[in-house]
Amino acid sequence: MKYFFLSRFLFIVIALLSPFLIFAQISIEGHIHDKNNKEPLTGATILLEGTTKGAAADIDGNYKFNDLTPGTYSLVISYVSYTTQRIPNVIVEKGKVTTLNIELENAALQLKSVQVVGQRKTDTELSMIKSVRSSVQVVNGISSQQISKTLDRDASEVVKRVPGVTIQDDRFIVVRGLNQRYNNVWLNNAATPSSETDVKAFSFDVIPSSMIDNIMIYKTGAPELTSEATGGFIKIFTKNIPDENFLNVEYNVGYNDQASLKDTYHLPGSSLDFLGLGSSARDIPAGFSGDLNLLGIPERDANALKLSTNWISQRFTAFPNQKATIAFGKKWNLNSGAKLGTVTSFNYSNTYSTRSNMENNAYERFDPTTETPTYSYKYIADIYSTEFKLGLMHNWAYQTASGKTKYEFKNILNQIGVDKSANTSGWNNYRLANFKYFSNQYSSRTTYSGQLSGNHKLNEQNEAKLDWNIGLAYANRLEPNRQNWNMKEDVTSGVYQYVLPVGSSINELGRLYLTNHEYVTTGALNYEQKIKMGSLLTTLKTGGYAEYKTRNYSERSLCYKSTNSGLYSDDQINALSFETLFTEPYLGQNKVITIDEQTSVANSYDAQNLLTAGYVAWNLPVGKLNLYGGVRAEYNVLTLNGFFDPNSPVNVNNPTFNLFPSINASYNLTEKSLVRIAYASTINRPEFREVSPIVYYDFTEKYTITGNPKLKDASIQNLDIRFENYPSPTETFSIAAFYKHFSNPIEMISFGTTGSSFSFDNALGATNYGLELELKRSLEKMIGLKNFAMSLNASYIYSQVQFANVLTERSRPLQGQSPVVVNLGLFYQNDKVGLSSSLMYNVMGKRILVAAQLNNGGIVAPDIYEIPRHVIDFSINKKIGQRWELKLGIKDLLAQNFVTQQTFDYVKDGVSKSVVLNNKVYNLGRTISVGAVLKL
Repeated sequence: MKYFFLSRFLFIVIALLSPFLIFAQISIEGHIHDKNNKEPLTGATILLEGTTKGAAADIDGNYKFNDLTPGTYSLVISYVSYTTQRIPNVIVEKGKVTTLNIELENAALQLKSVQVVGQRKTDTELSMIKSVRSSVQVVNGISSQQISKTLDRDASEVVKRVPGVTIQDDRFIVVRGLNQRYNNVWLNNAATPSSETDVKAFSFDVIPSSMIDNIMIYKTGAPELTSEATGGFIKIFTKNIPDENFLNVEYNVGYNDQASLKDTYHLPGSSLDFLGLGSSARDIPAGFSGDLNLLGIPERDANALKLSTNWISQRFTAFPNQKATIAFGKKWNLNSGAKLGTVTSFNYSNTYSTRSNMENNAYERFDPTTETPTYSYKYIADIYSTEFKLGLMHNWAYQTASGKTKYEFKNILNQIGVDKSANTSGWNNYRLANFKYFSNQYSSRTTYSGQLSGNHKLNEQNEAKLDWNIGLAYANRLEPNRQNWNMKEDVTSGVYQYVLPVGSSINELGRLYLTNHEYVTTGALNYEQKIKMGSLLTTLKTGGYAEYKTRNYSERSLCYKSTNSGLYSDDQINALSFETLFTEPYLGQNKVITIDEQTSVANSYDAQNLLTAGYVAWNLPVGKLNLYGGVRAEYNVLTLNGFFDPNSPVNVNNPTFNLFPSINASYNLTEKSLVRIAYASTINRPEFREVSPIVYYDFTEKYTITGNPKLKDASIQNLDIRFENYPSPTETFSIAAFYKHFSNPIEMISFGTTGSSFSFDNALGATNYGLELELKRSLEKMIGLKNFAMSLNASYIYSQVQFANVLTERSRPLQGQSPVVVNLGLFYQNDKVGLSSSLMYNVMGKRILVAAQLNNGGIVAPDIYEIPRHVIDFSINKKIGQRWELKLGIKDLLAQNFVTQQTFDYVKDGVSKSVVLNNKVYNLGRTISVGAVLKL
C-alpha cells in the first residue's frame, strides 16, 4: 500500500511541474553575462521598449522572448550595480530566431577608472542553485542565506535540511540512510579529524552556522574526490573575503522547559569551566605518581590523598541557554588593484539539558510462557548536562589585481567542555539486587583545522588552472577524573549501603582518566585545462593527494577496594558521608578503603594511517550531452599497536592498493531541465577505534564497546539517475533514484547475553536503493500567496543485508539506516517591511541502532530500533531600521520523546505473537529563544 501512495504522490508532483517542460517557439534569445569575468548574470531583466513584455535571465544567464511579431525592437537590459544598456534596431524576421548575446559592465568600472575583478558569490541561495545546476555530479547544497532563515545553530542542524540527510546524536551525519562511517567530511578542502573515540565521524556541532559560507554534499563519486564517500562527500566552506566591511553582534537567550531555571546537579567546577577549559583542573595533580604499582604502601596511600575528595554532585539552578556571536570582516582595495580581506568570528554558548526519569532497560530474553521479559537491568536515570562552547574562525584571503591568483589562509578553532552527572537507580539482574549508581563525567574537545591554499589561472587561451592546498588538523578528547560509585539495597532493611568492592573494579568504585589525541596533515595539487578536439572543447583534470593521520589513545584506571580491616562496622561506615571515606582517617592500608592502580597496556593504543592518491579525469561535452569520467588510484596503509591483555599484543598492518573508476553523464533535455546518470566504485575502511581491541564502558549510558582487529575493508558499487528542472532562478525540482551494492559492509552489532555489549563486524553483503525528491517553489506562482515559498525534501530508502552464516545472522535492513526522511519548510519573506519567518518539519523513519545477535538461528537480543520523532521548528525575524534585527524561535515544538525499542517474537499455545519493549525513553523538551542582532 505504501508503494501505491508513493507512486501516486510522485505522479501528482511531476504532473504539477510538467508545464515547465513545454516551451513555445521563440523569436529572440541569448545570454547575458559580466563583461569582465564572463559570469552569467542570473536575474538580469530585459524589457522590450514600448511594450509590456519583459524577461529575466535564468540560472545560466539565458533569456528569451516567445512569439514576437516580425519587426524592429529596442531592448533595455538592467541589473543591480551594472550600467543599464539599451540596444536599438533589433530585427525580428518571420520564421527566424534572432540570437543576441549581451555583455553588461559593472557600474564601478565607469565611475572609478579602476580595474574591477569579479568574485563569484557562493553564500546565496541563487549561487547555490547555480552550483548544483552546473555540477558534473549529483549534488545538493545549502547556502549561508538559506541558513539565516532558520534557527539552526551549527552544521549538524543545517545539513538535515538537505534531501536524504539525517543526523545521529546531534553530531553525526547520515546520507541516503547510510550512517557516519560511510560519509567523508572535508573542511575548506582539507580532511577533518575524528574527535570521537568509538566511531569514525566528524562532529558537525563544532562549526557554528554563522561561520558557514556553504555546504555541498556530493552524492556521486568523481576522480578528484576521495573514494571513502559512499553515502556522501561533504564539503564545508567557511566565509571568505567580504563584499563590504561589517561588524555584527548577536545575542540569543533560550528557555528550555525541561532544564532552564530548574535544578541541575554537578560537581563543583573550576574557574575556567565557562570557557570549556575545565579539564586541567580535574586532571591528576602535579607530583602524583605515574604508576602506583611501583610504590610501597605508604607512598601509595600518600598519593591517594592528593586526589580530589569531591564525589557527590551538588545542586545548582540551570540558567537559560545563551549564545553570543561577534563577527567582523574587512576588505582592502590595495593601490596595485589587488584585494586583501579577512573574516573573523567569535562564538560563545552555554547550554543546559536534562533527561529526567529516563527509562534505561536491557533484556536477556522474553519468556513466552509467562509473557514477561527477563531484564539484564531495569533503570530509571536523571542525567544533567552543562555545555560551554567557544569558537573562533579567522580567515585571510589575497587576490591579485588581475584576479588570476588567489591565496587563502583559513583557521577554525573550537573548544567544548561538557559537565555531566548521572543518578541511576533500579534492578540489576546479574547482581540480583536494586542499586543506585552515581557517575560524574567532565569531557572536553578541542578541534583545530587550518589550511593554506592557492588558486592560479595560468593561461587564458586554454583556461589552464592550478590549485593547491596544505592542511593541518588536530582534535583531542579529554575525560579527566570520570567517577563511578554505587550503593546496594539491603534486602532486609531496604536501606541502601555503600558498595566497597573487595576486588578492584572501575565499574564499582573508581576514577578513569582518558586522553585521545589525533593529528591529520594533508596536501593536494590539482590541475585542469581545456583541450580542443576538433569541434569539441574538452577539459582534462589531474592531481594528487596525500594524508597522514595519527592517533594516540590511553586510559588510566584508579580503583578503590575494601581493606577488610574490621576497624569500622558497616553501620559506622554507612553513617559517614561518602566523601569522608577519601580522607586520611579512612583511606589507606588497614583502614576502610585503599587505592589500587588498574591501568593496563590493554587500555591504550597508537595508530597511523597513510593515504596517497592520484587521479586523471576527462570532461567531454558533446552537444546536449556531457560526459565526465576517469579513475582514481589509492594506496592506503593502516597500522595499529594495542593489546587484548598484557600478554596478548595486537598488531594491525593493512596495506592496500585500489583503482576507483567513475563516470558522470548529463543530458540537457531543455534549457531548464536535464537528466544525470552516474556510476562510481567506492570503499569503506575501518576506523582506528574499530580495529582496536580496547574495551570501553560508558558509565552514564551503561553499555560496553569492543573493537575488532579482524575487520576488512568494505567495497561498494554505486549507480545513480536524477532528473532536474529549474523553472526559475530560485526554483528547483529534482527526483533521483540510486542503487548501491556492498561487499563486506561494516556494522555495529550486539553480542553476549546482556543486550548492552556492542562491537563491529563485517556482513557478507548488502543492497541499498531508494528515491529522493526535492522541490523549491514560490507559493505566489502556485496559489497566489505573495512572499511565501516552500521547500520539500523527501527520501525513501530500502536496504537488505546478507550473511554467510544464517545460524549467527539473518537478513535485515542495514544498521543505522532510516528508510524514510522528510524535510518540509514554509517560508515567508517580505523585504519591504523587513519581516521573515520559517516553519520547518522533519521526520526520519524507524532505523536500527544496534543489529541483533543470533545463536543457532535464534535471536538472543533483537535489533534495537530508534523510533521516529516528528520535529517542528518555528522562527520569525524582524528588521528594525538599518542596524537592528530581532529574532524569536521555538525549537522542537512538539517535544516528542526519544524512544528506542526492541521487538521480541514468540509463540504461545501455537499462536505467533510479538511484544515491543522500550530500551530508552527520555525527553529533552522544547526551547523558546529570543535574540537581537546589531549590524554596525
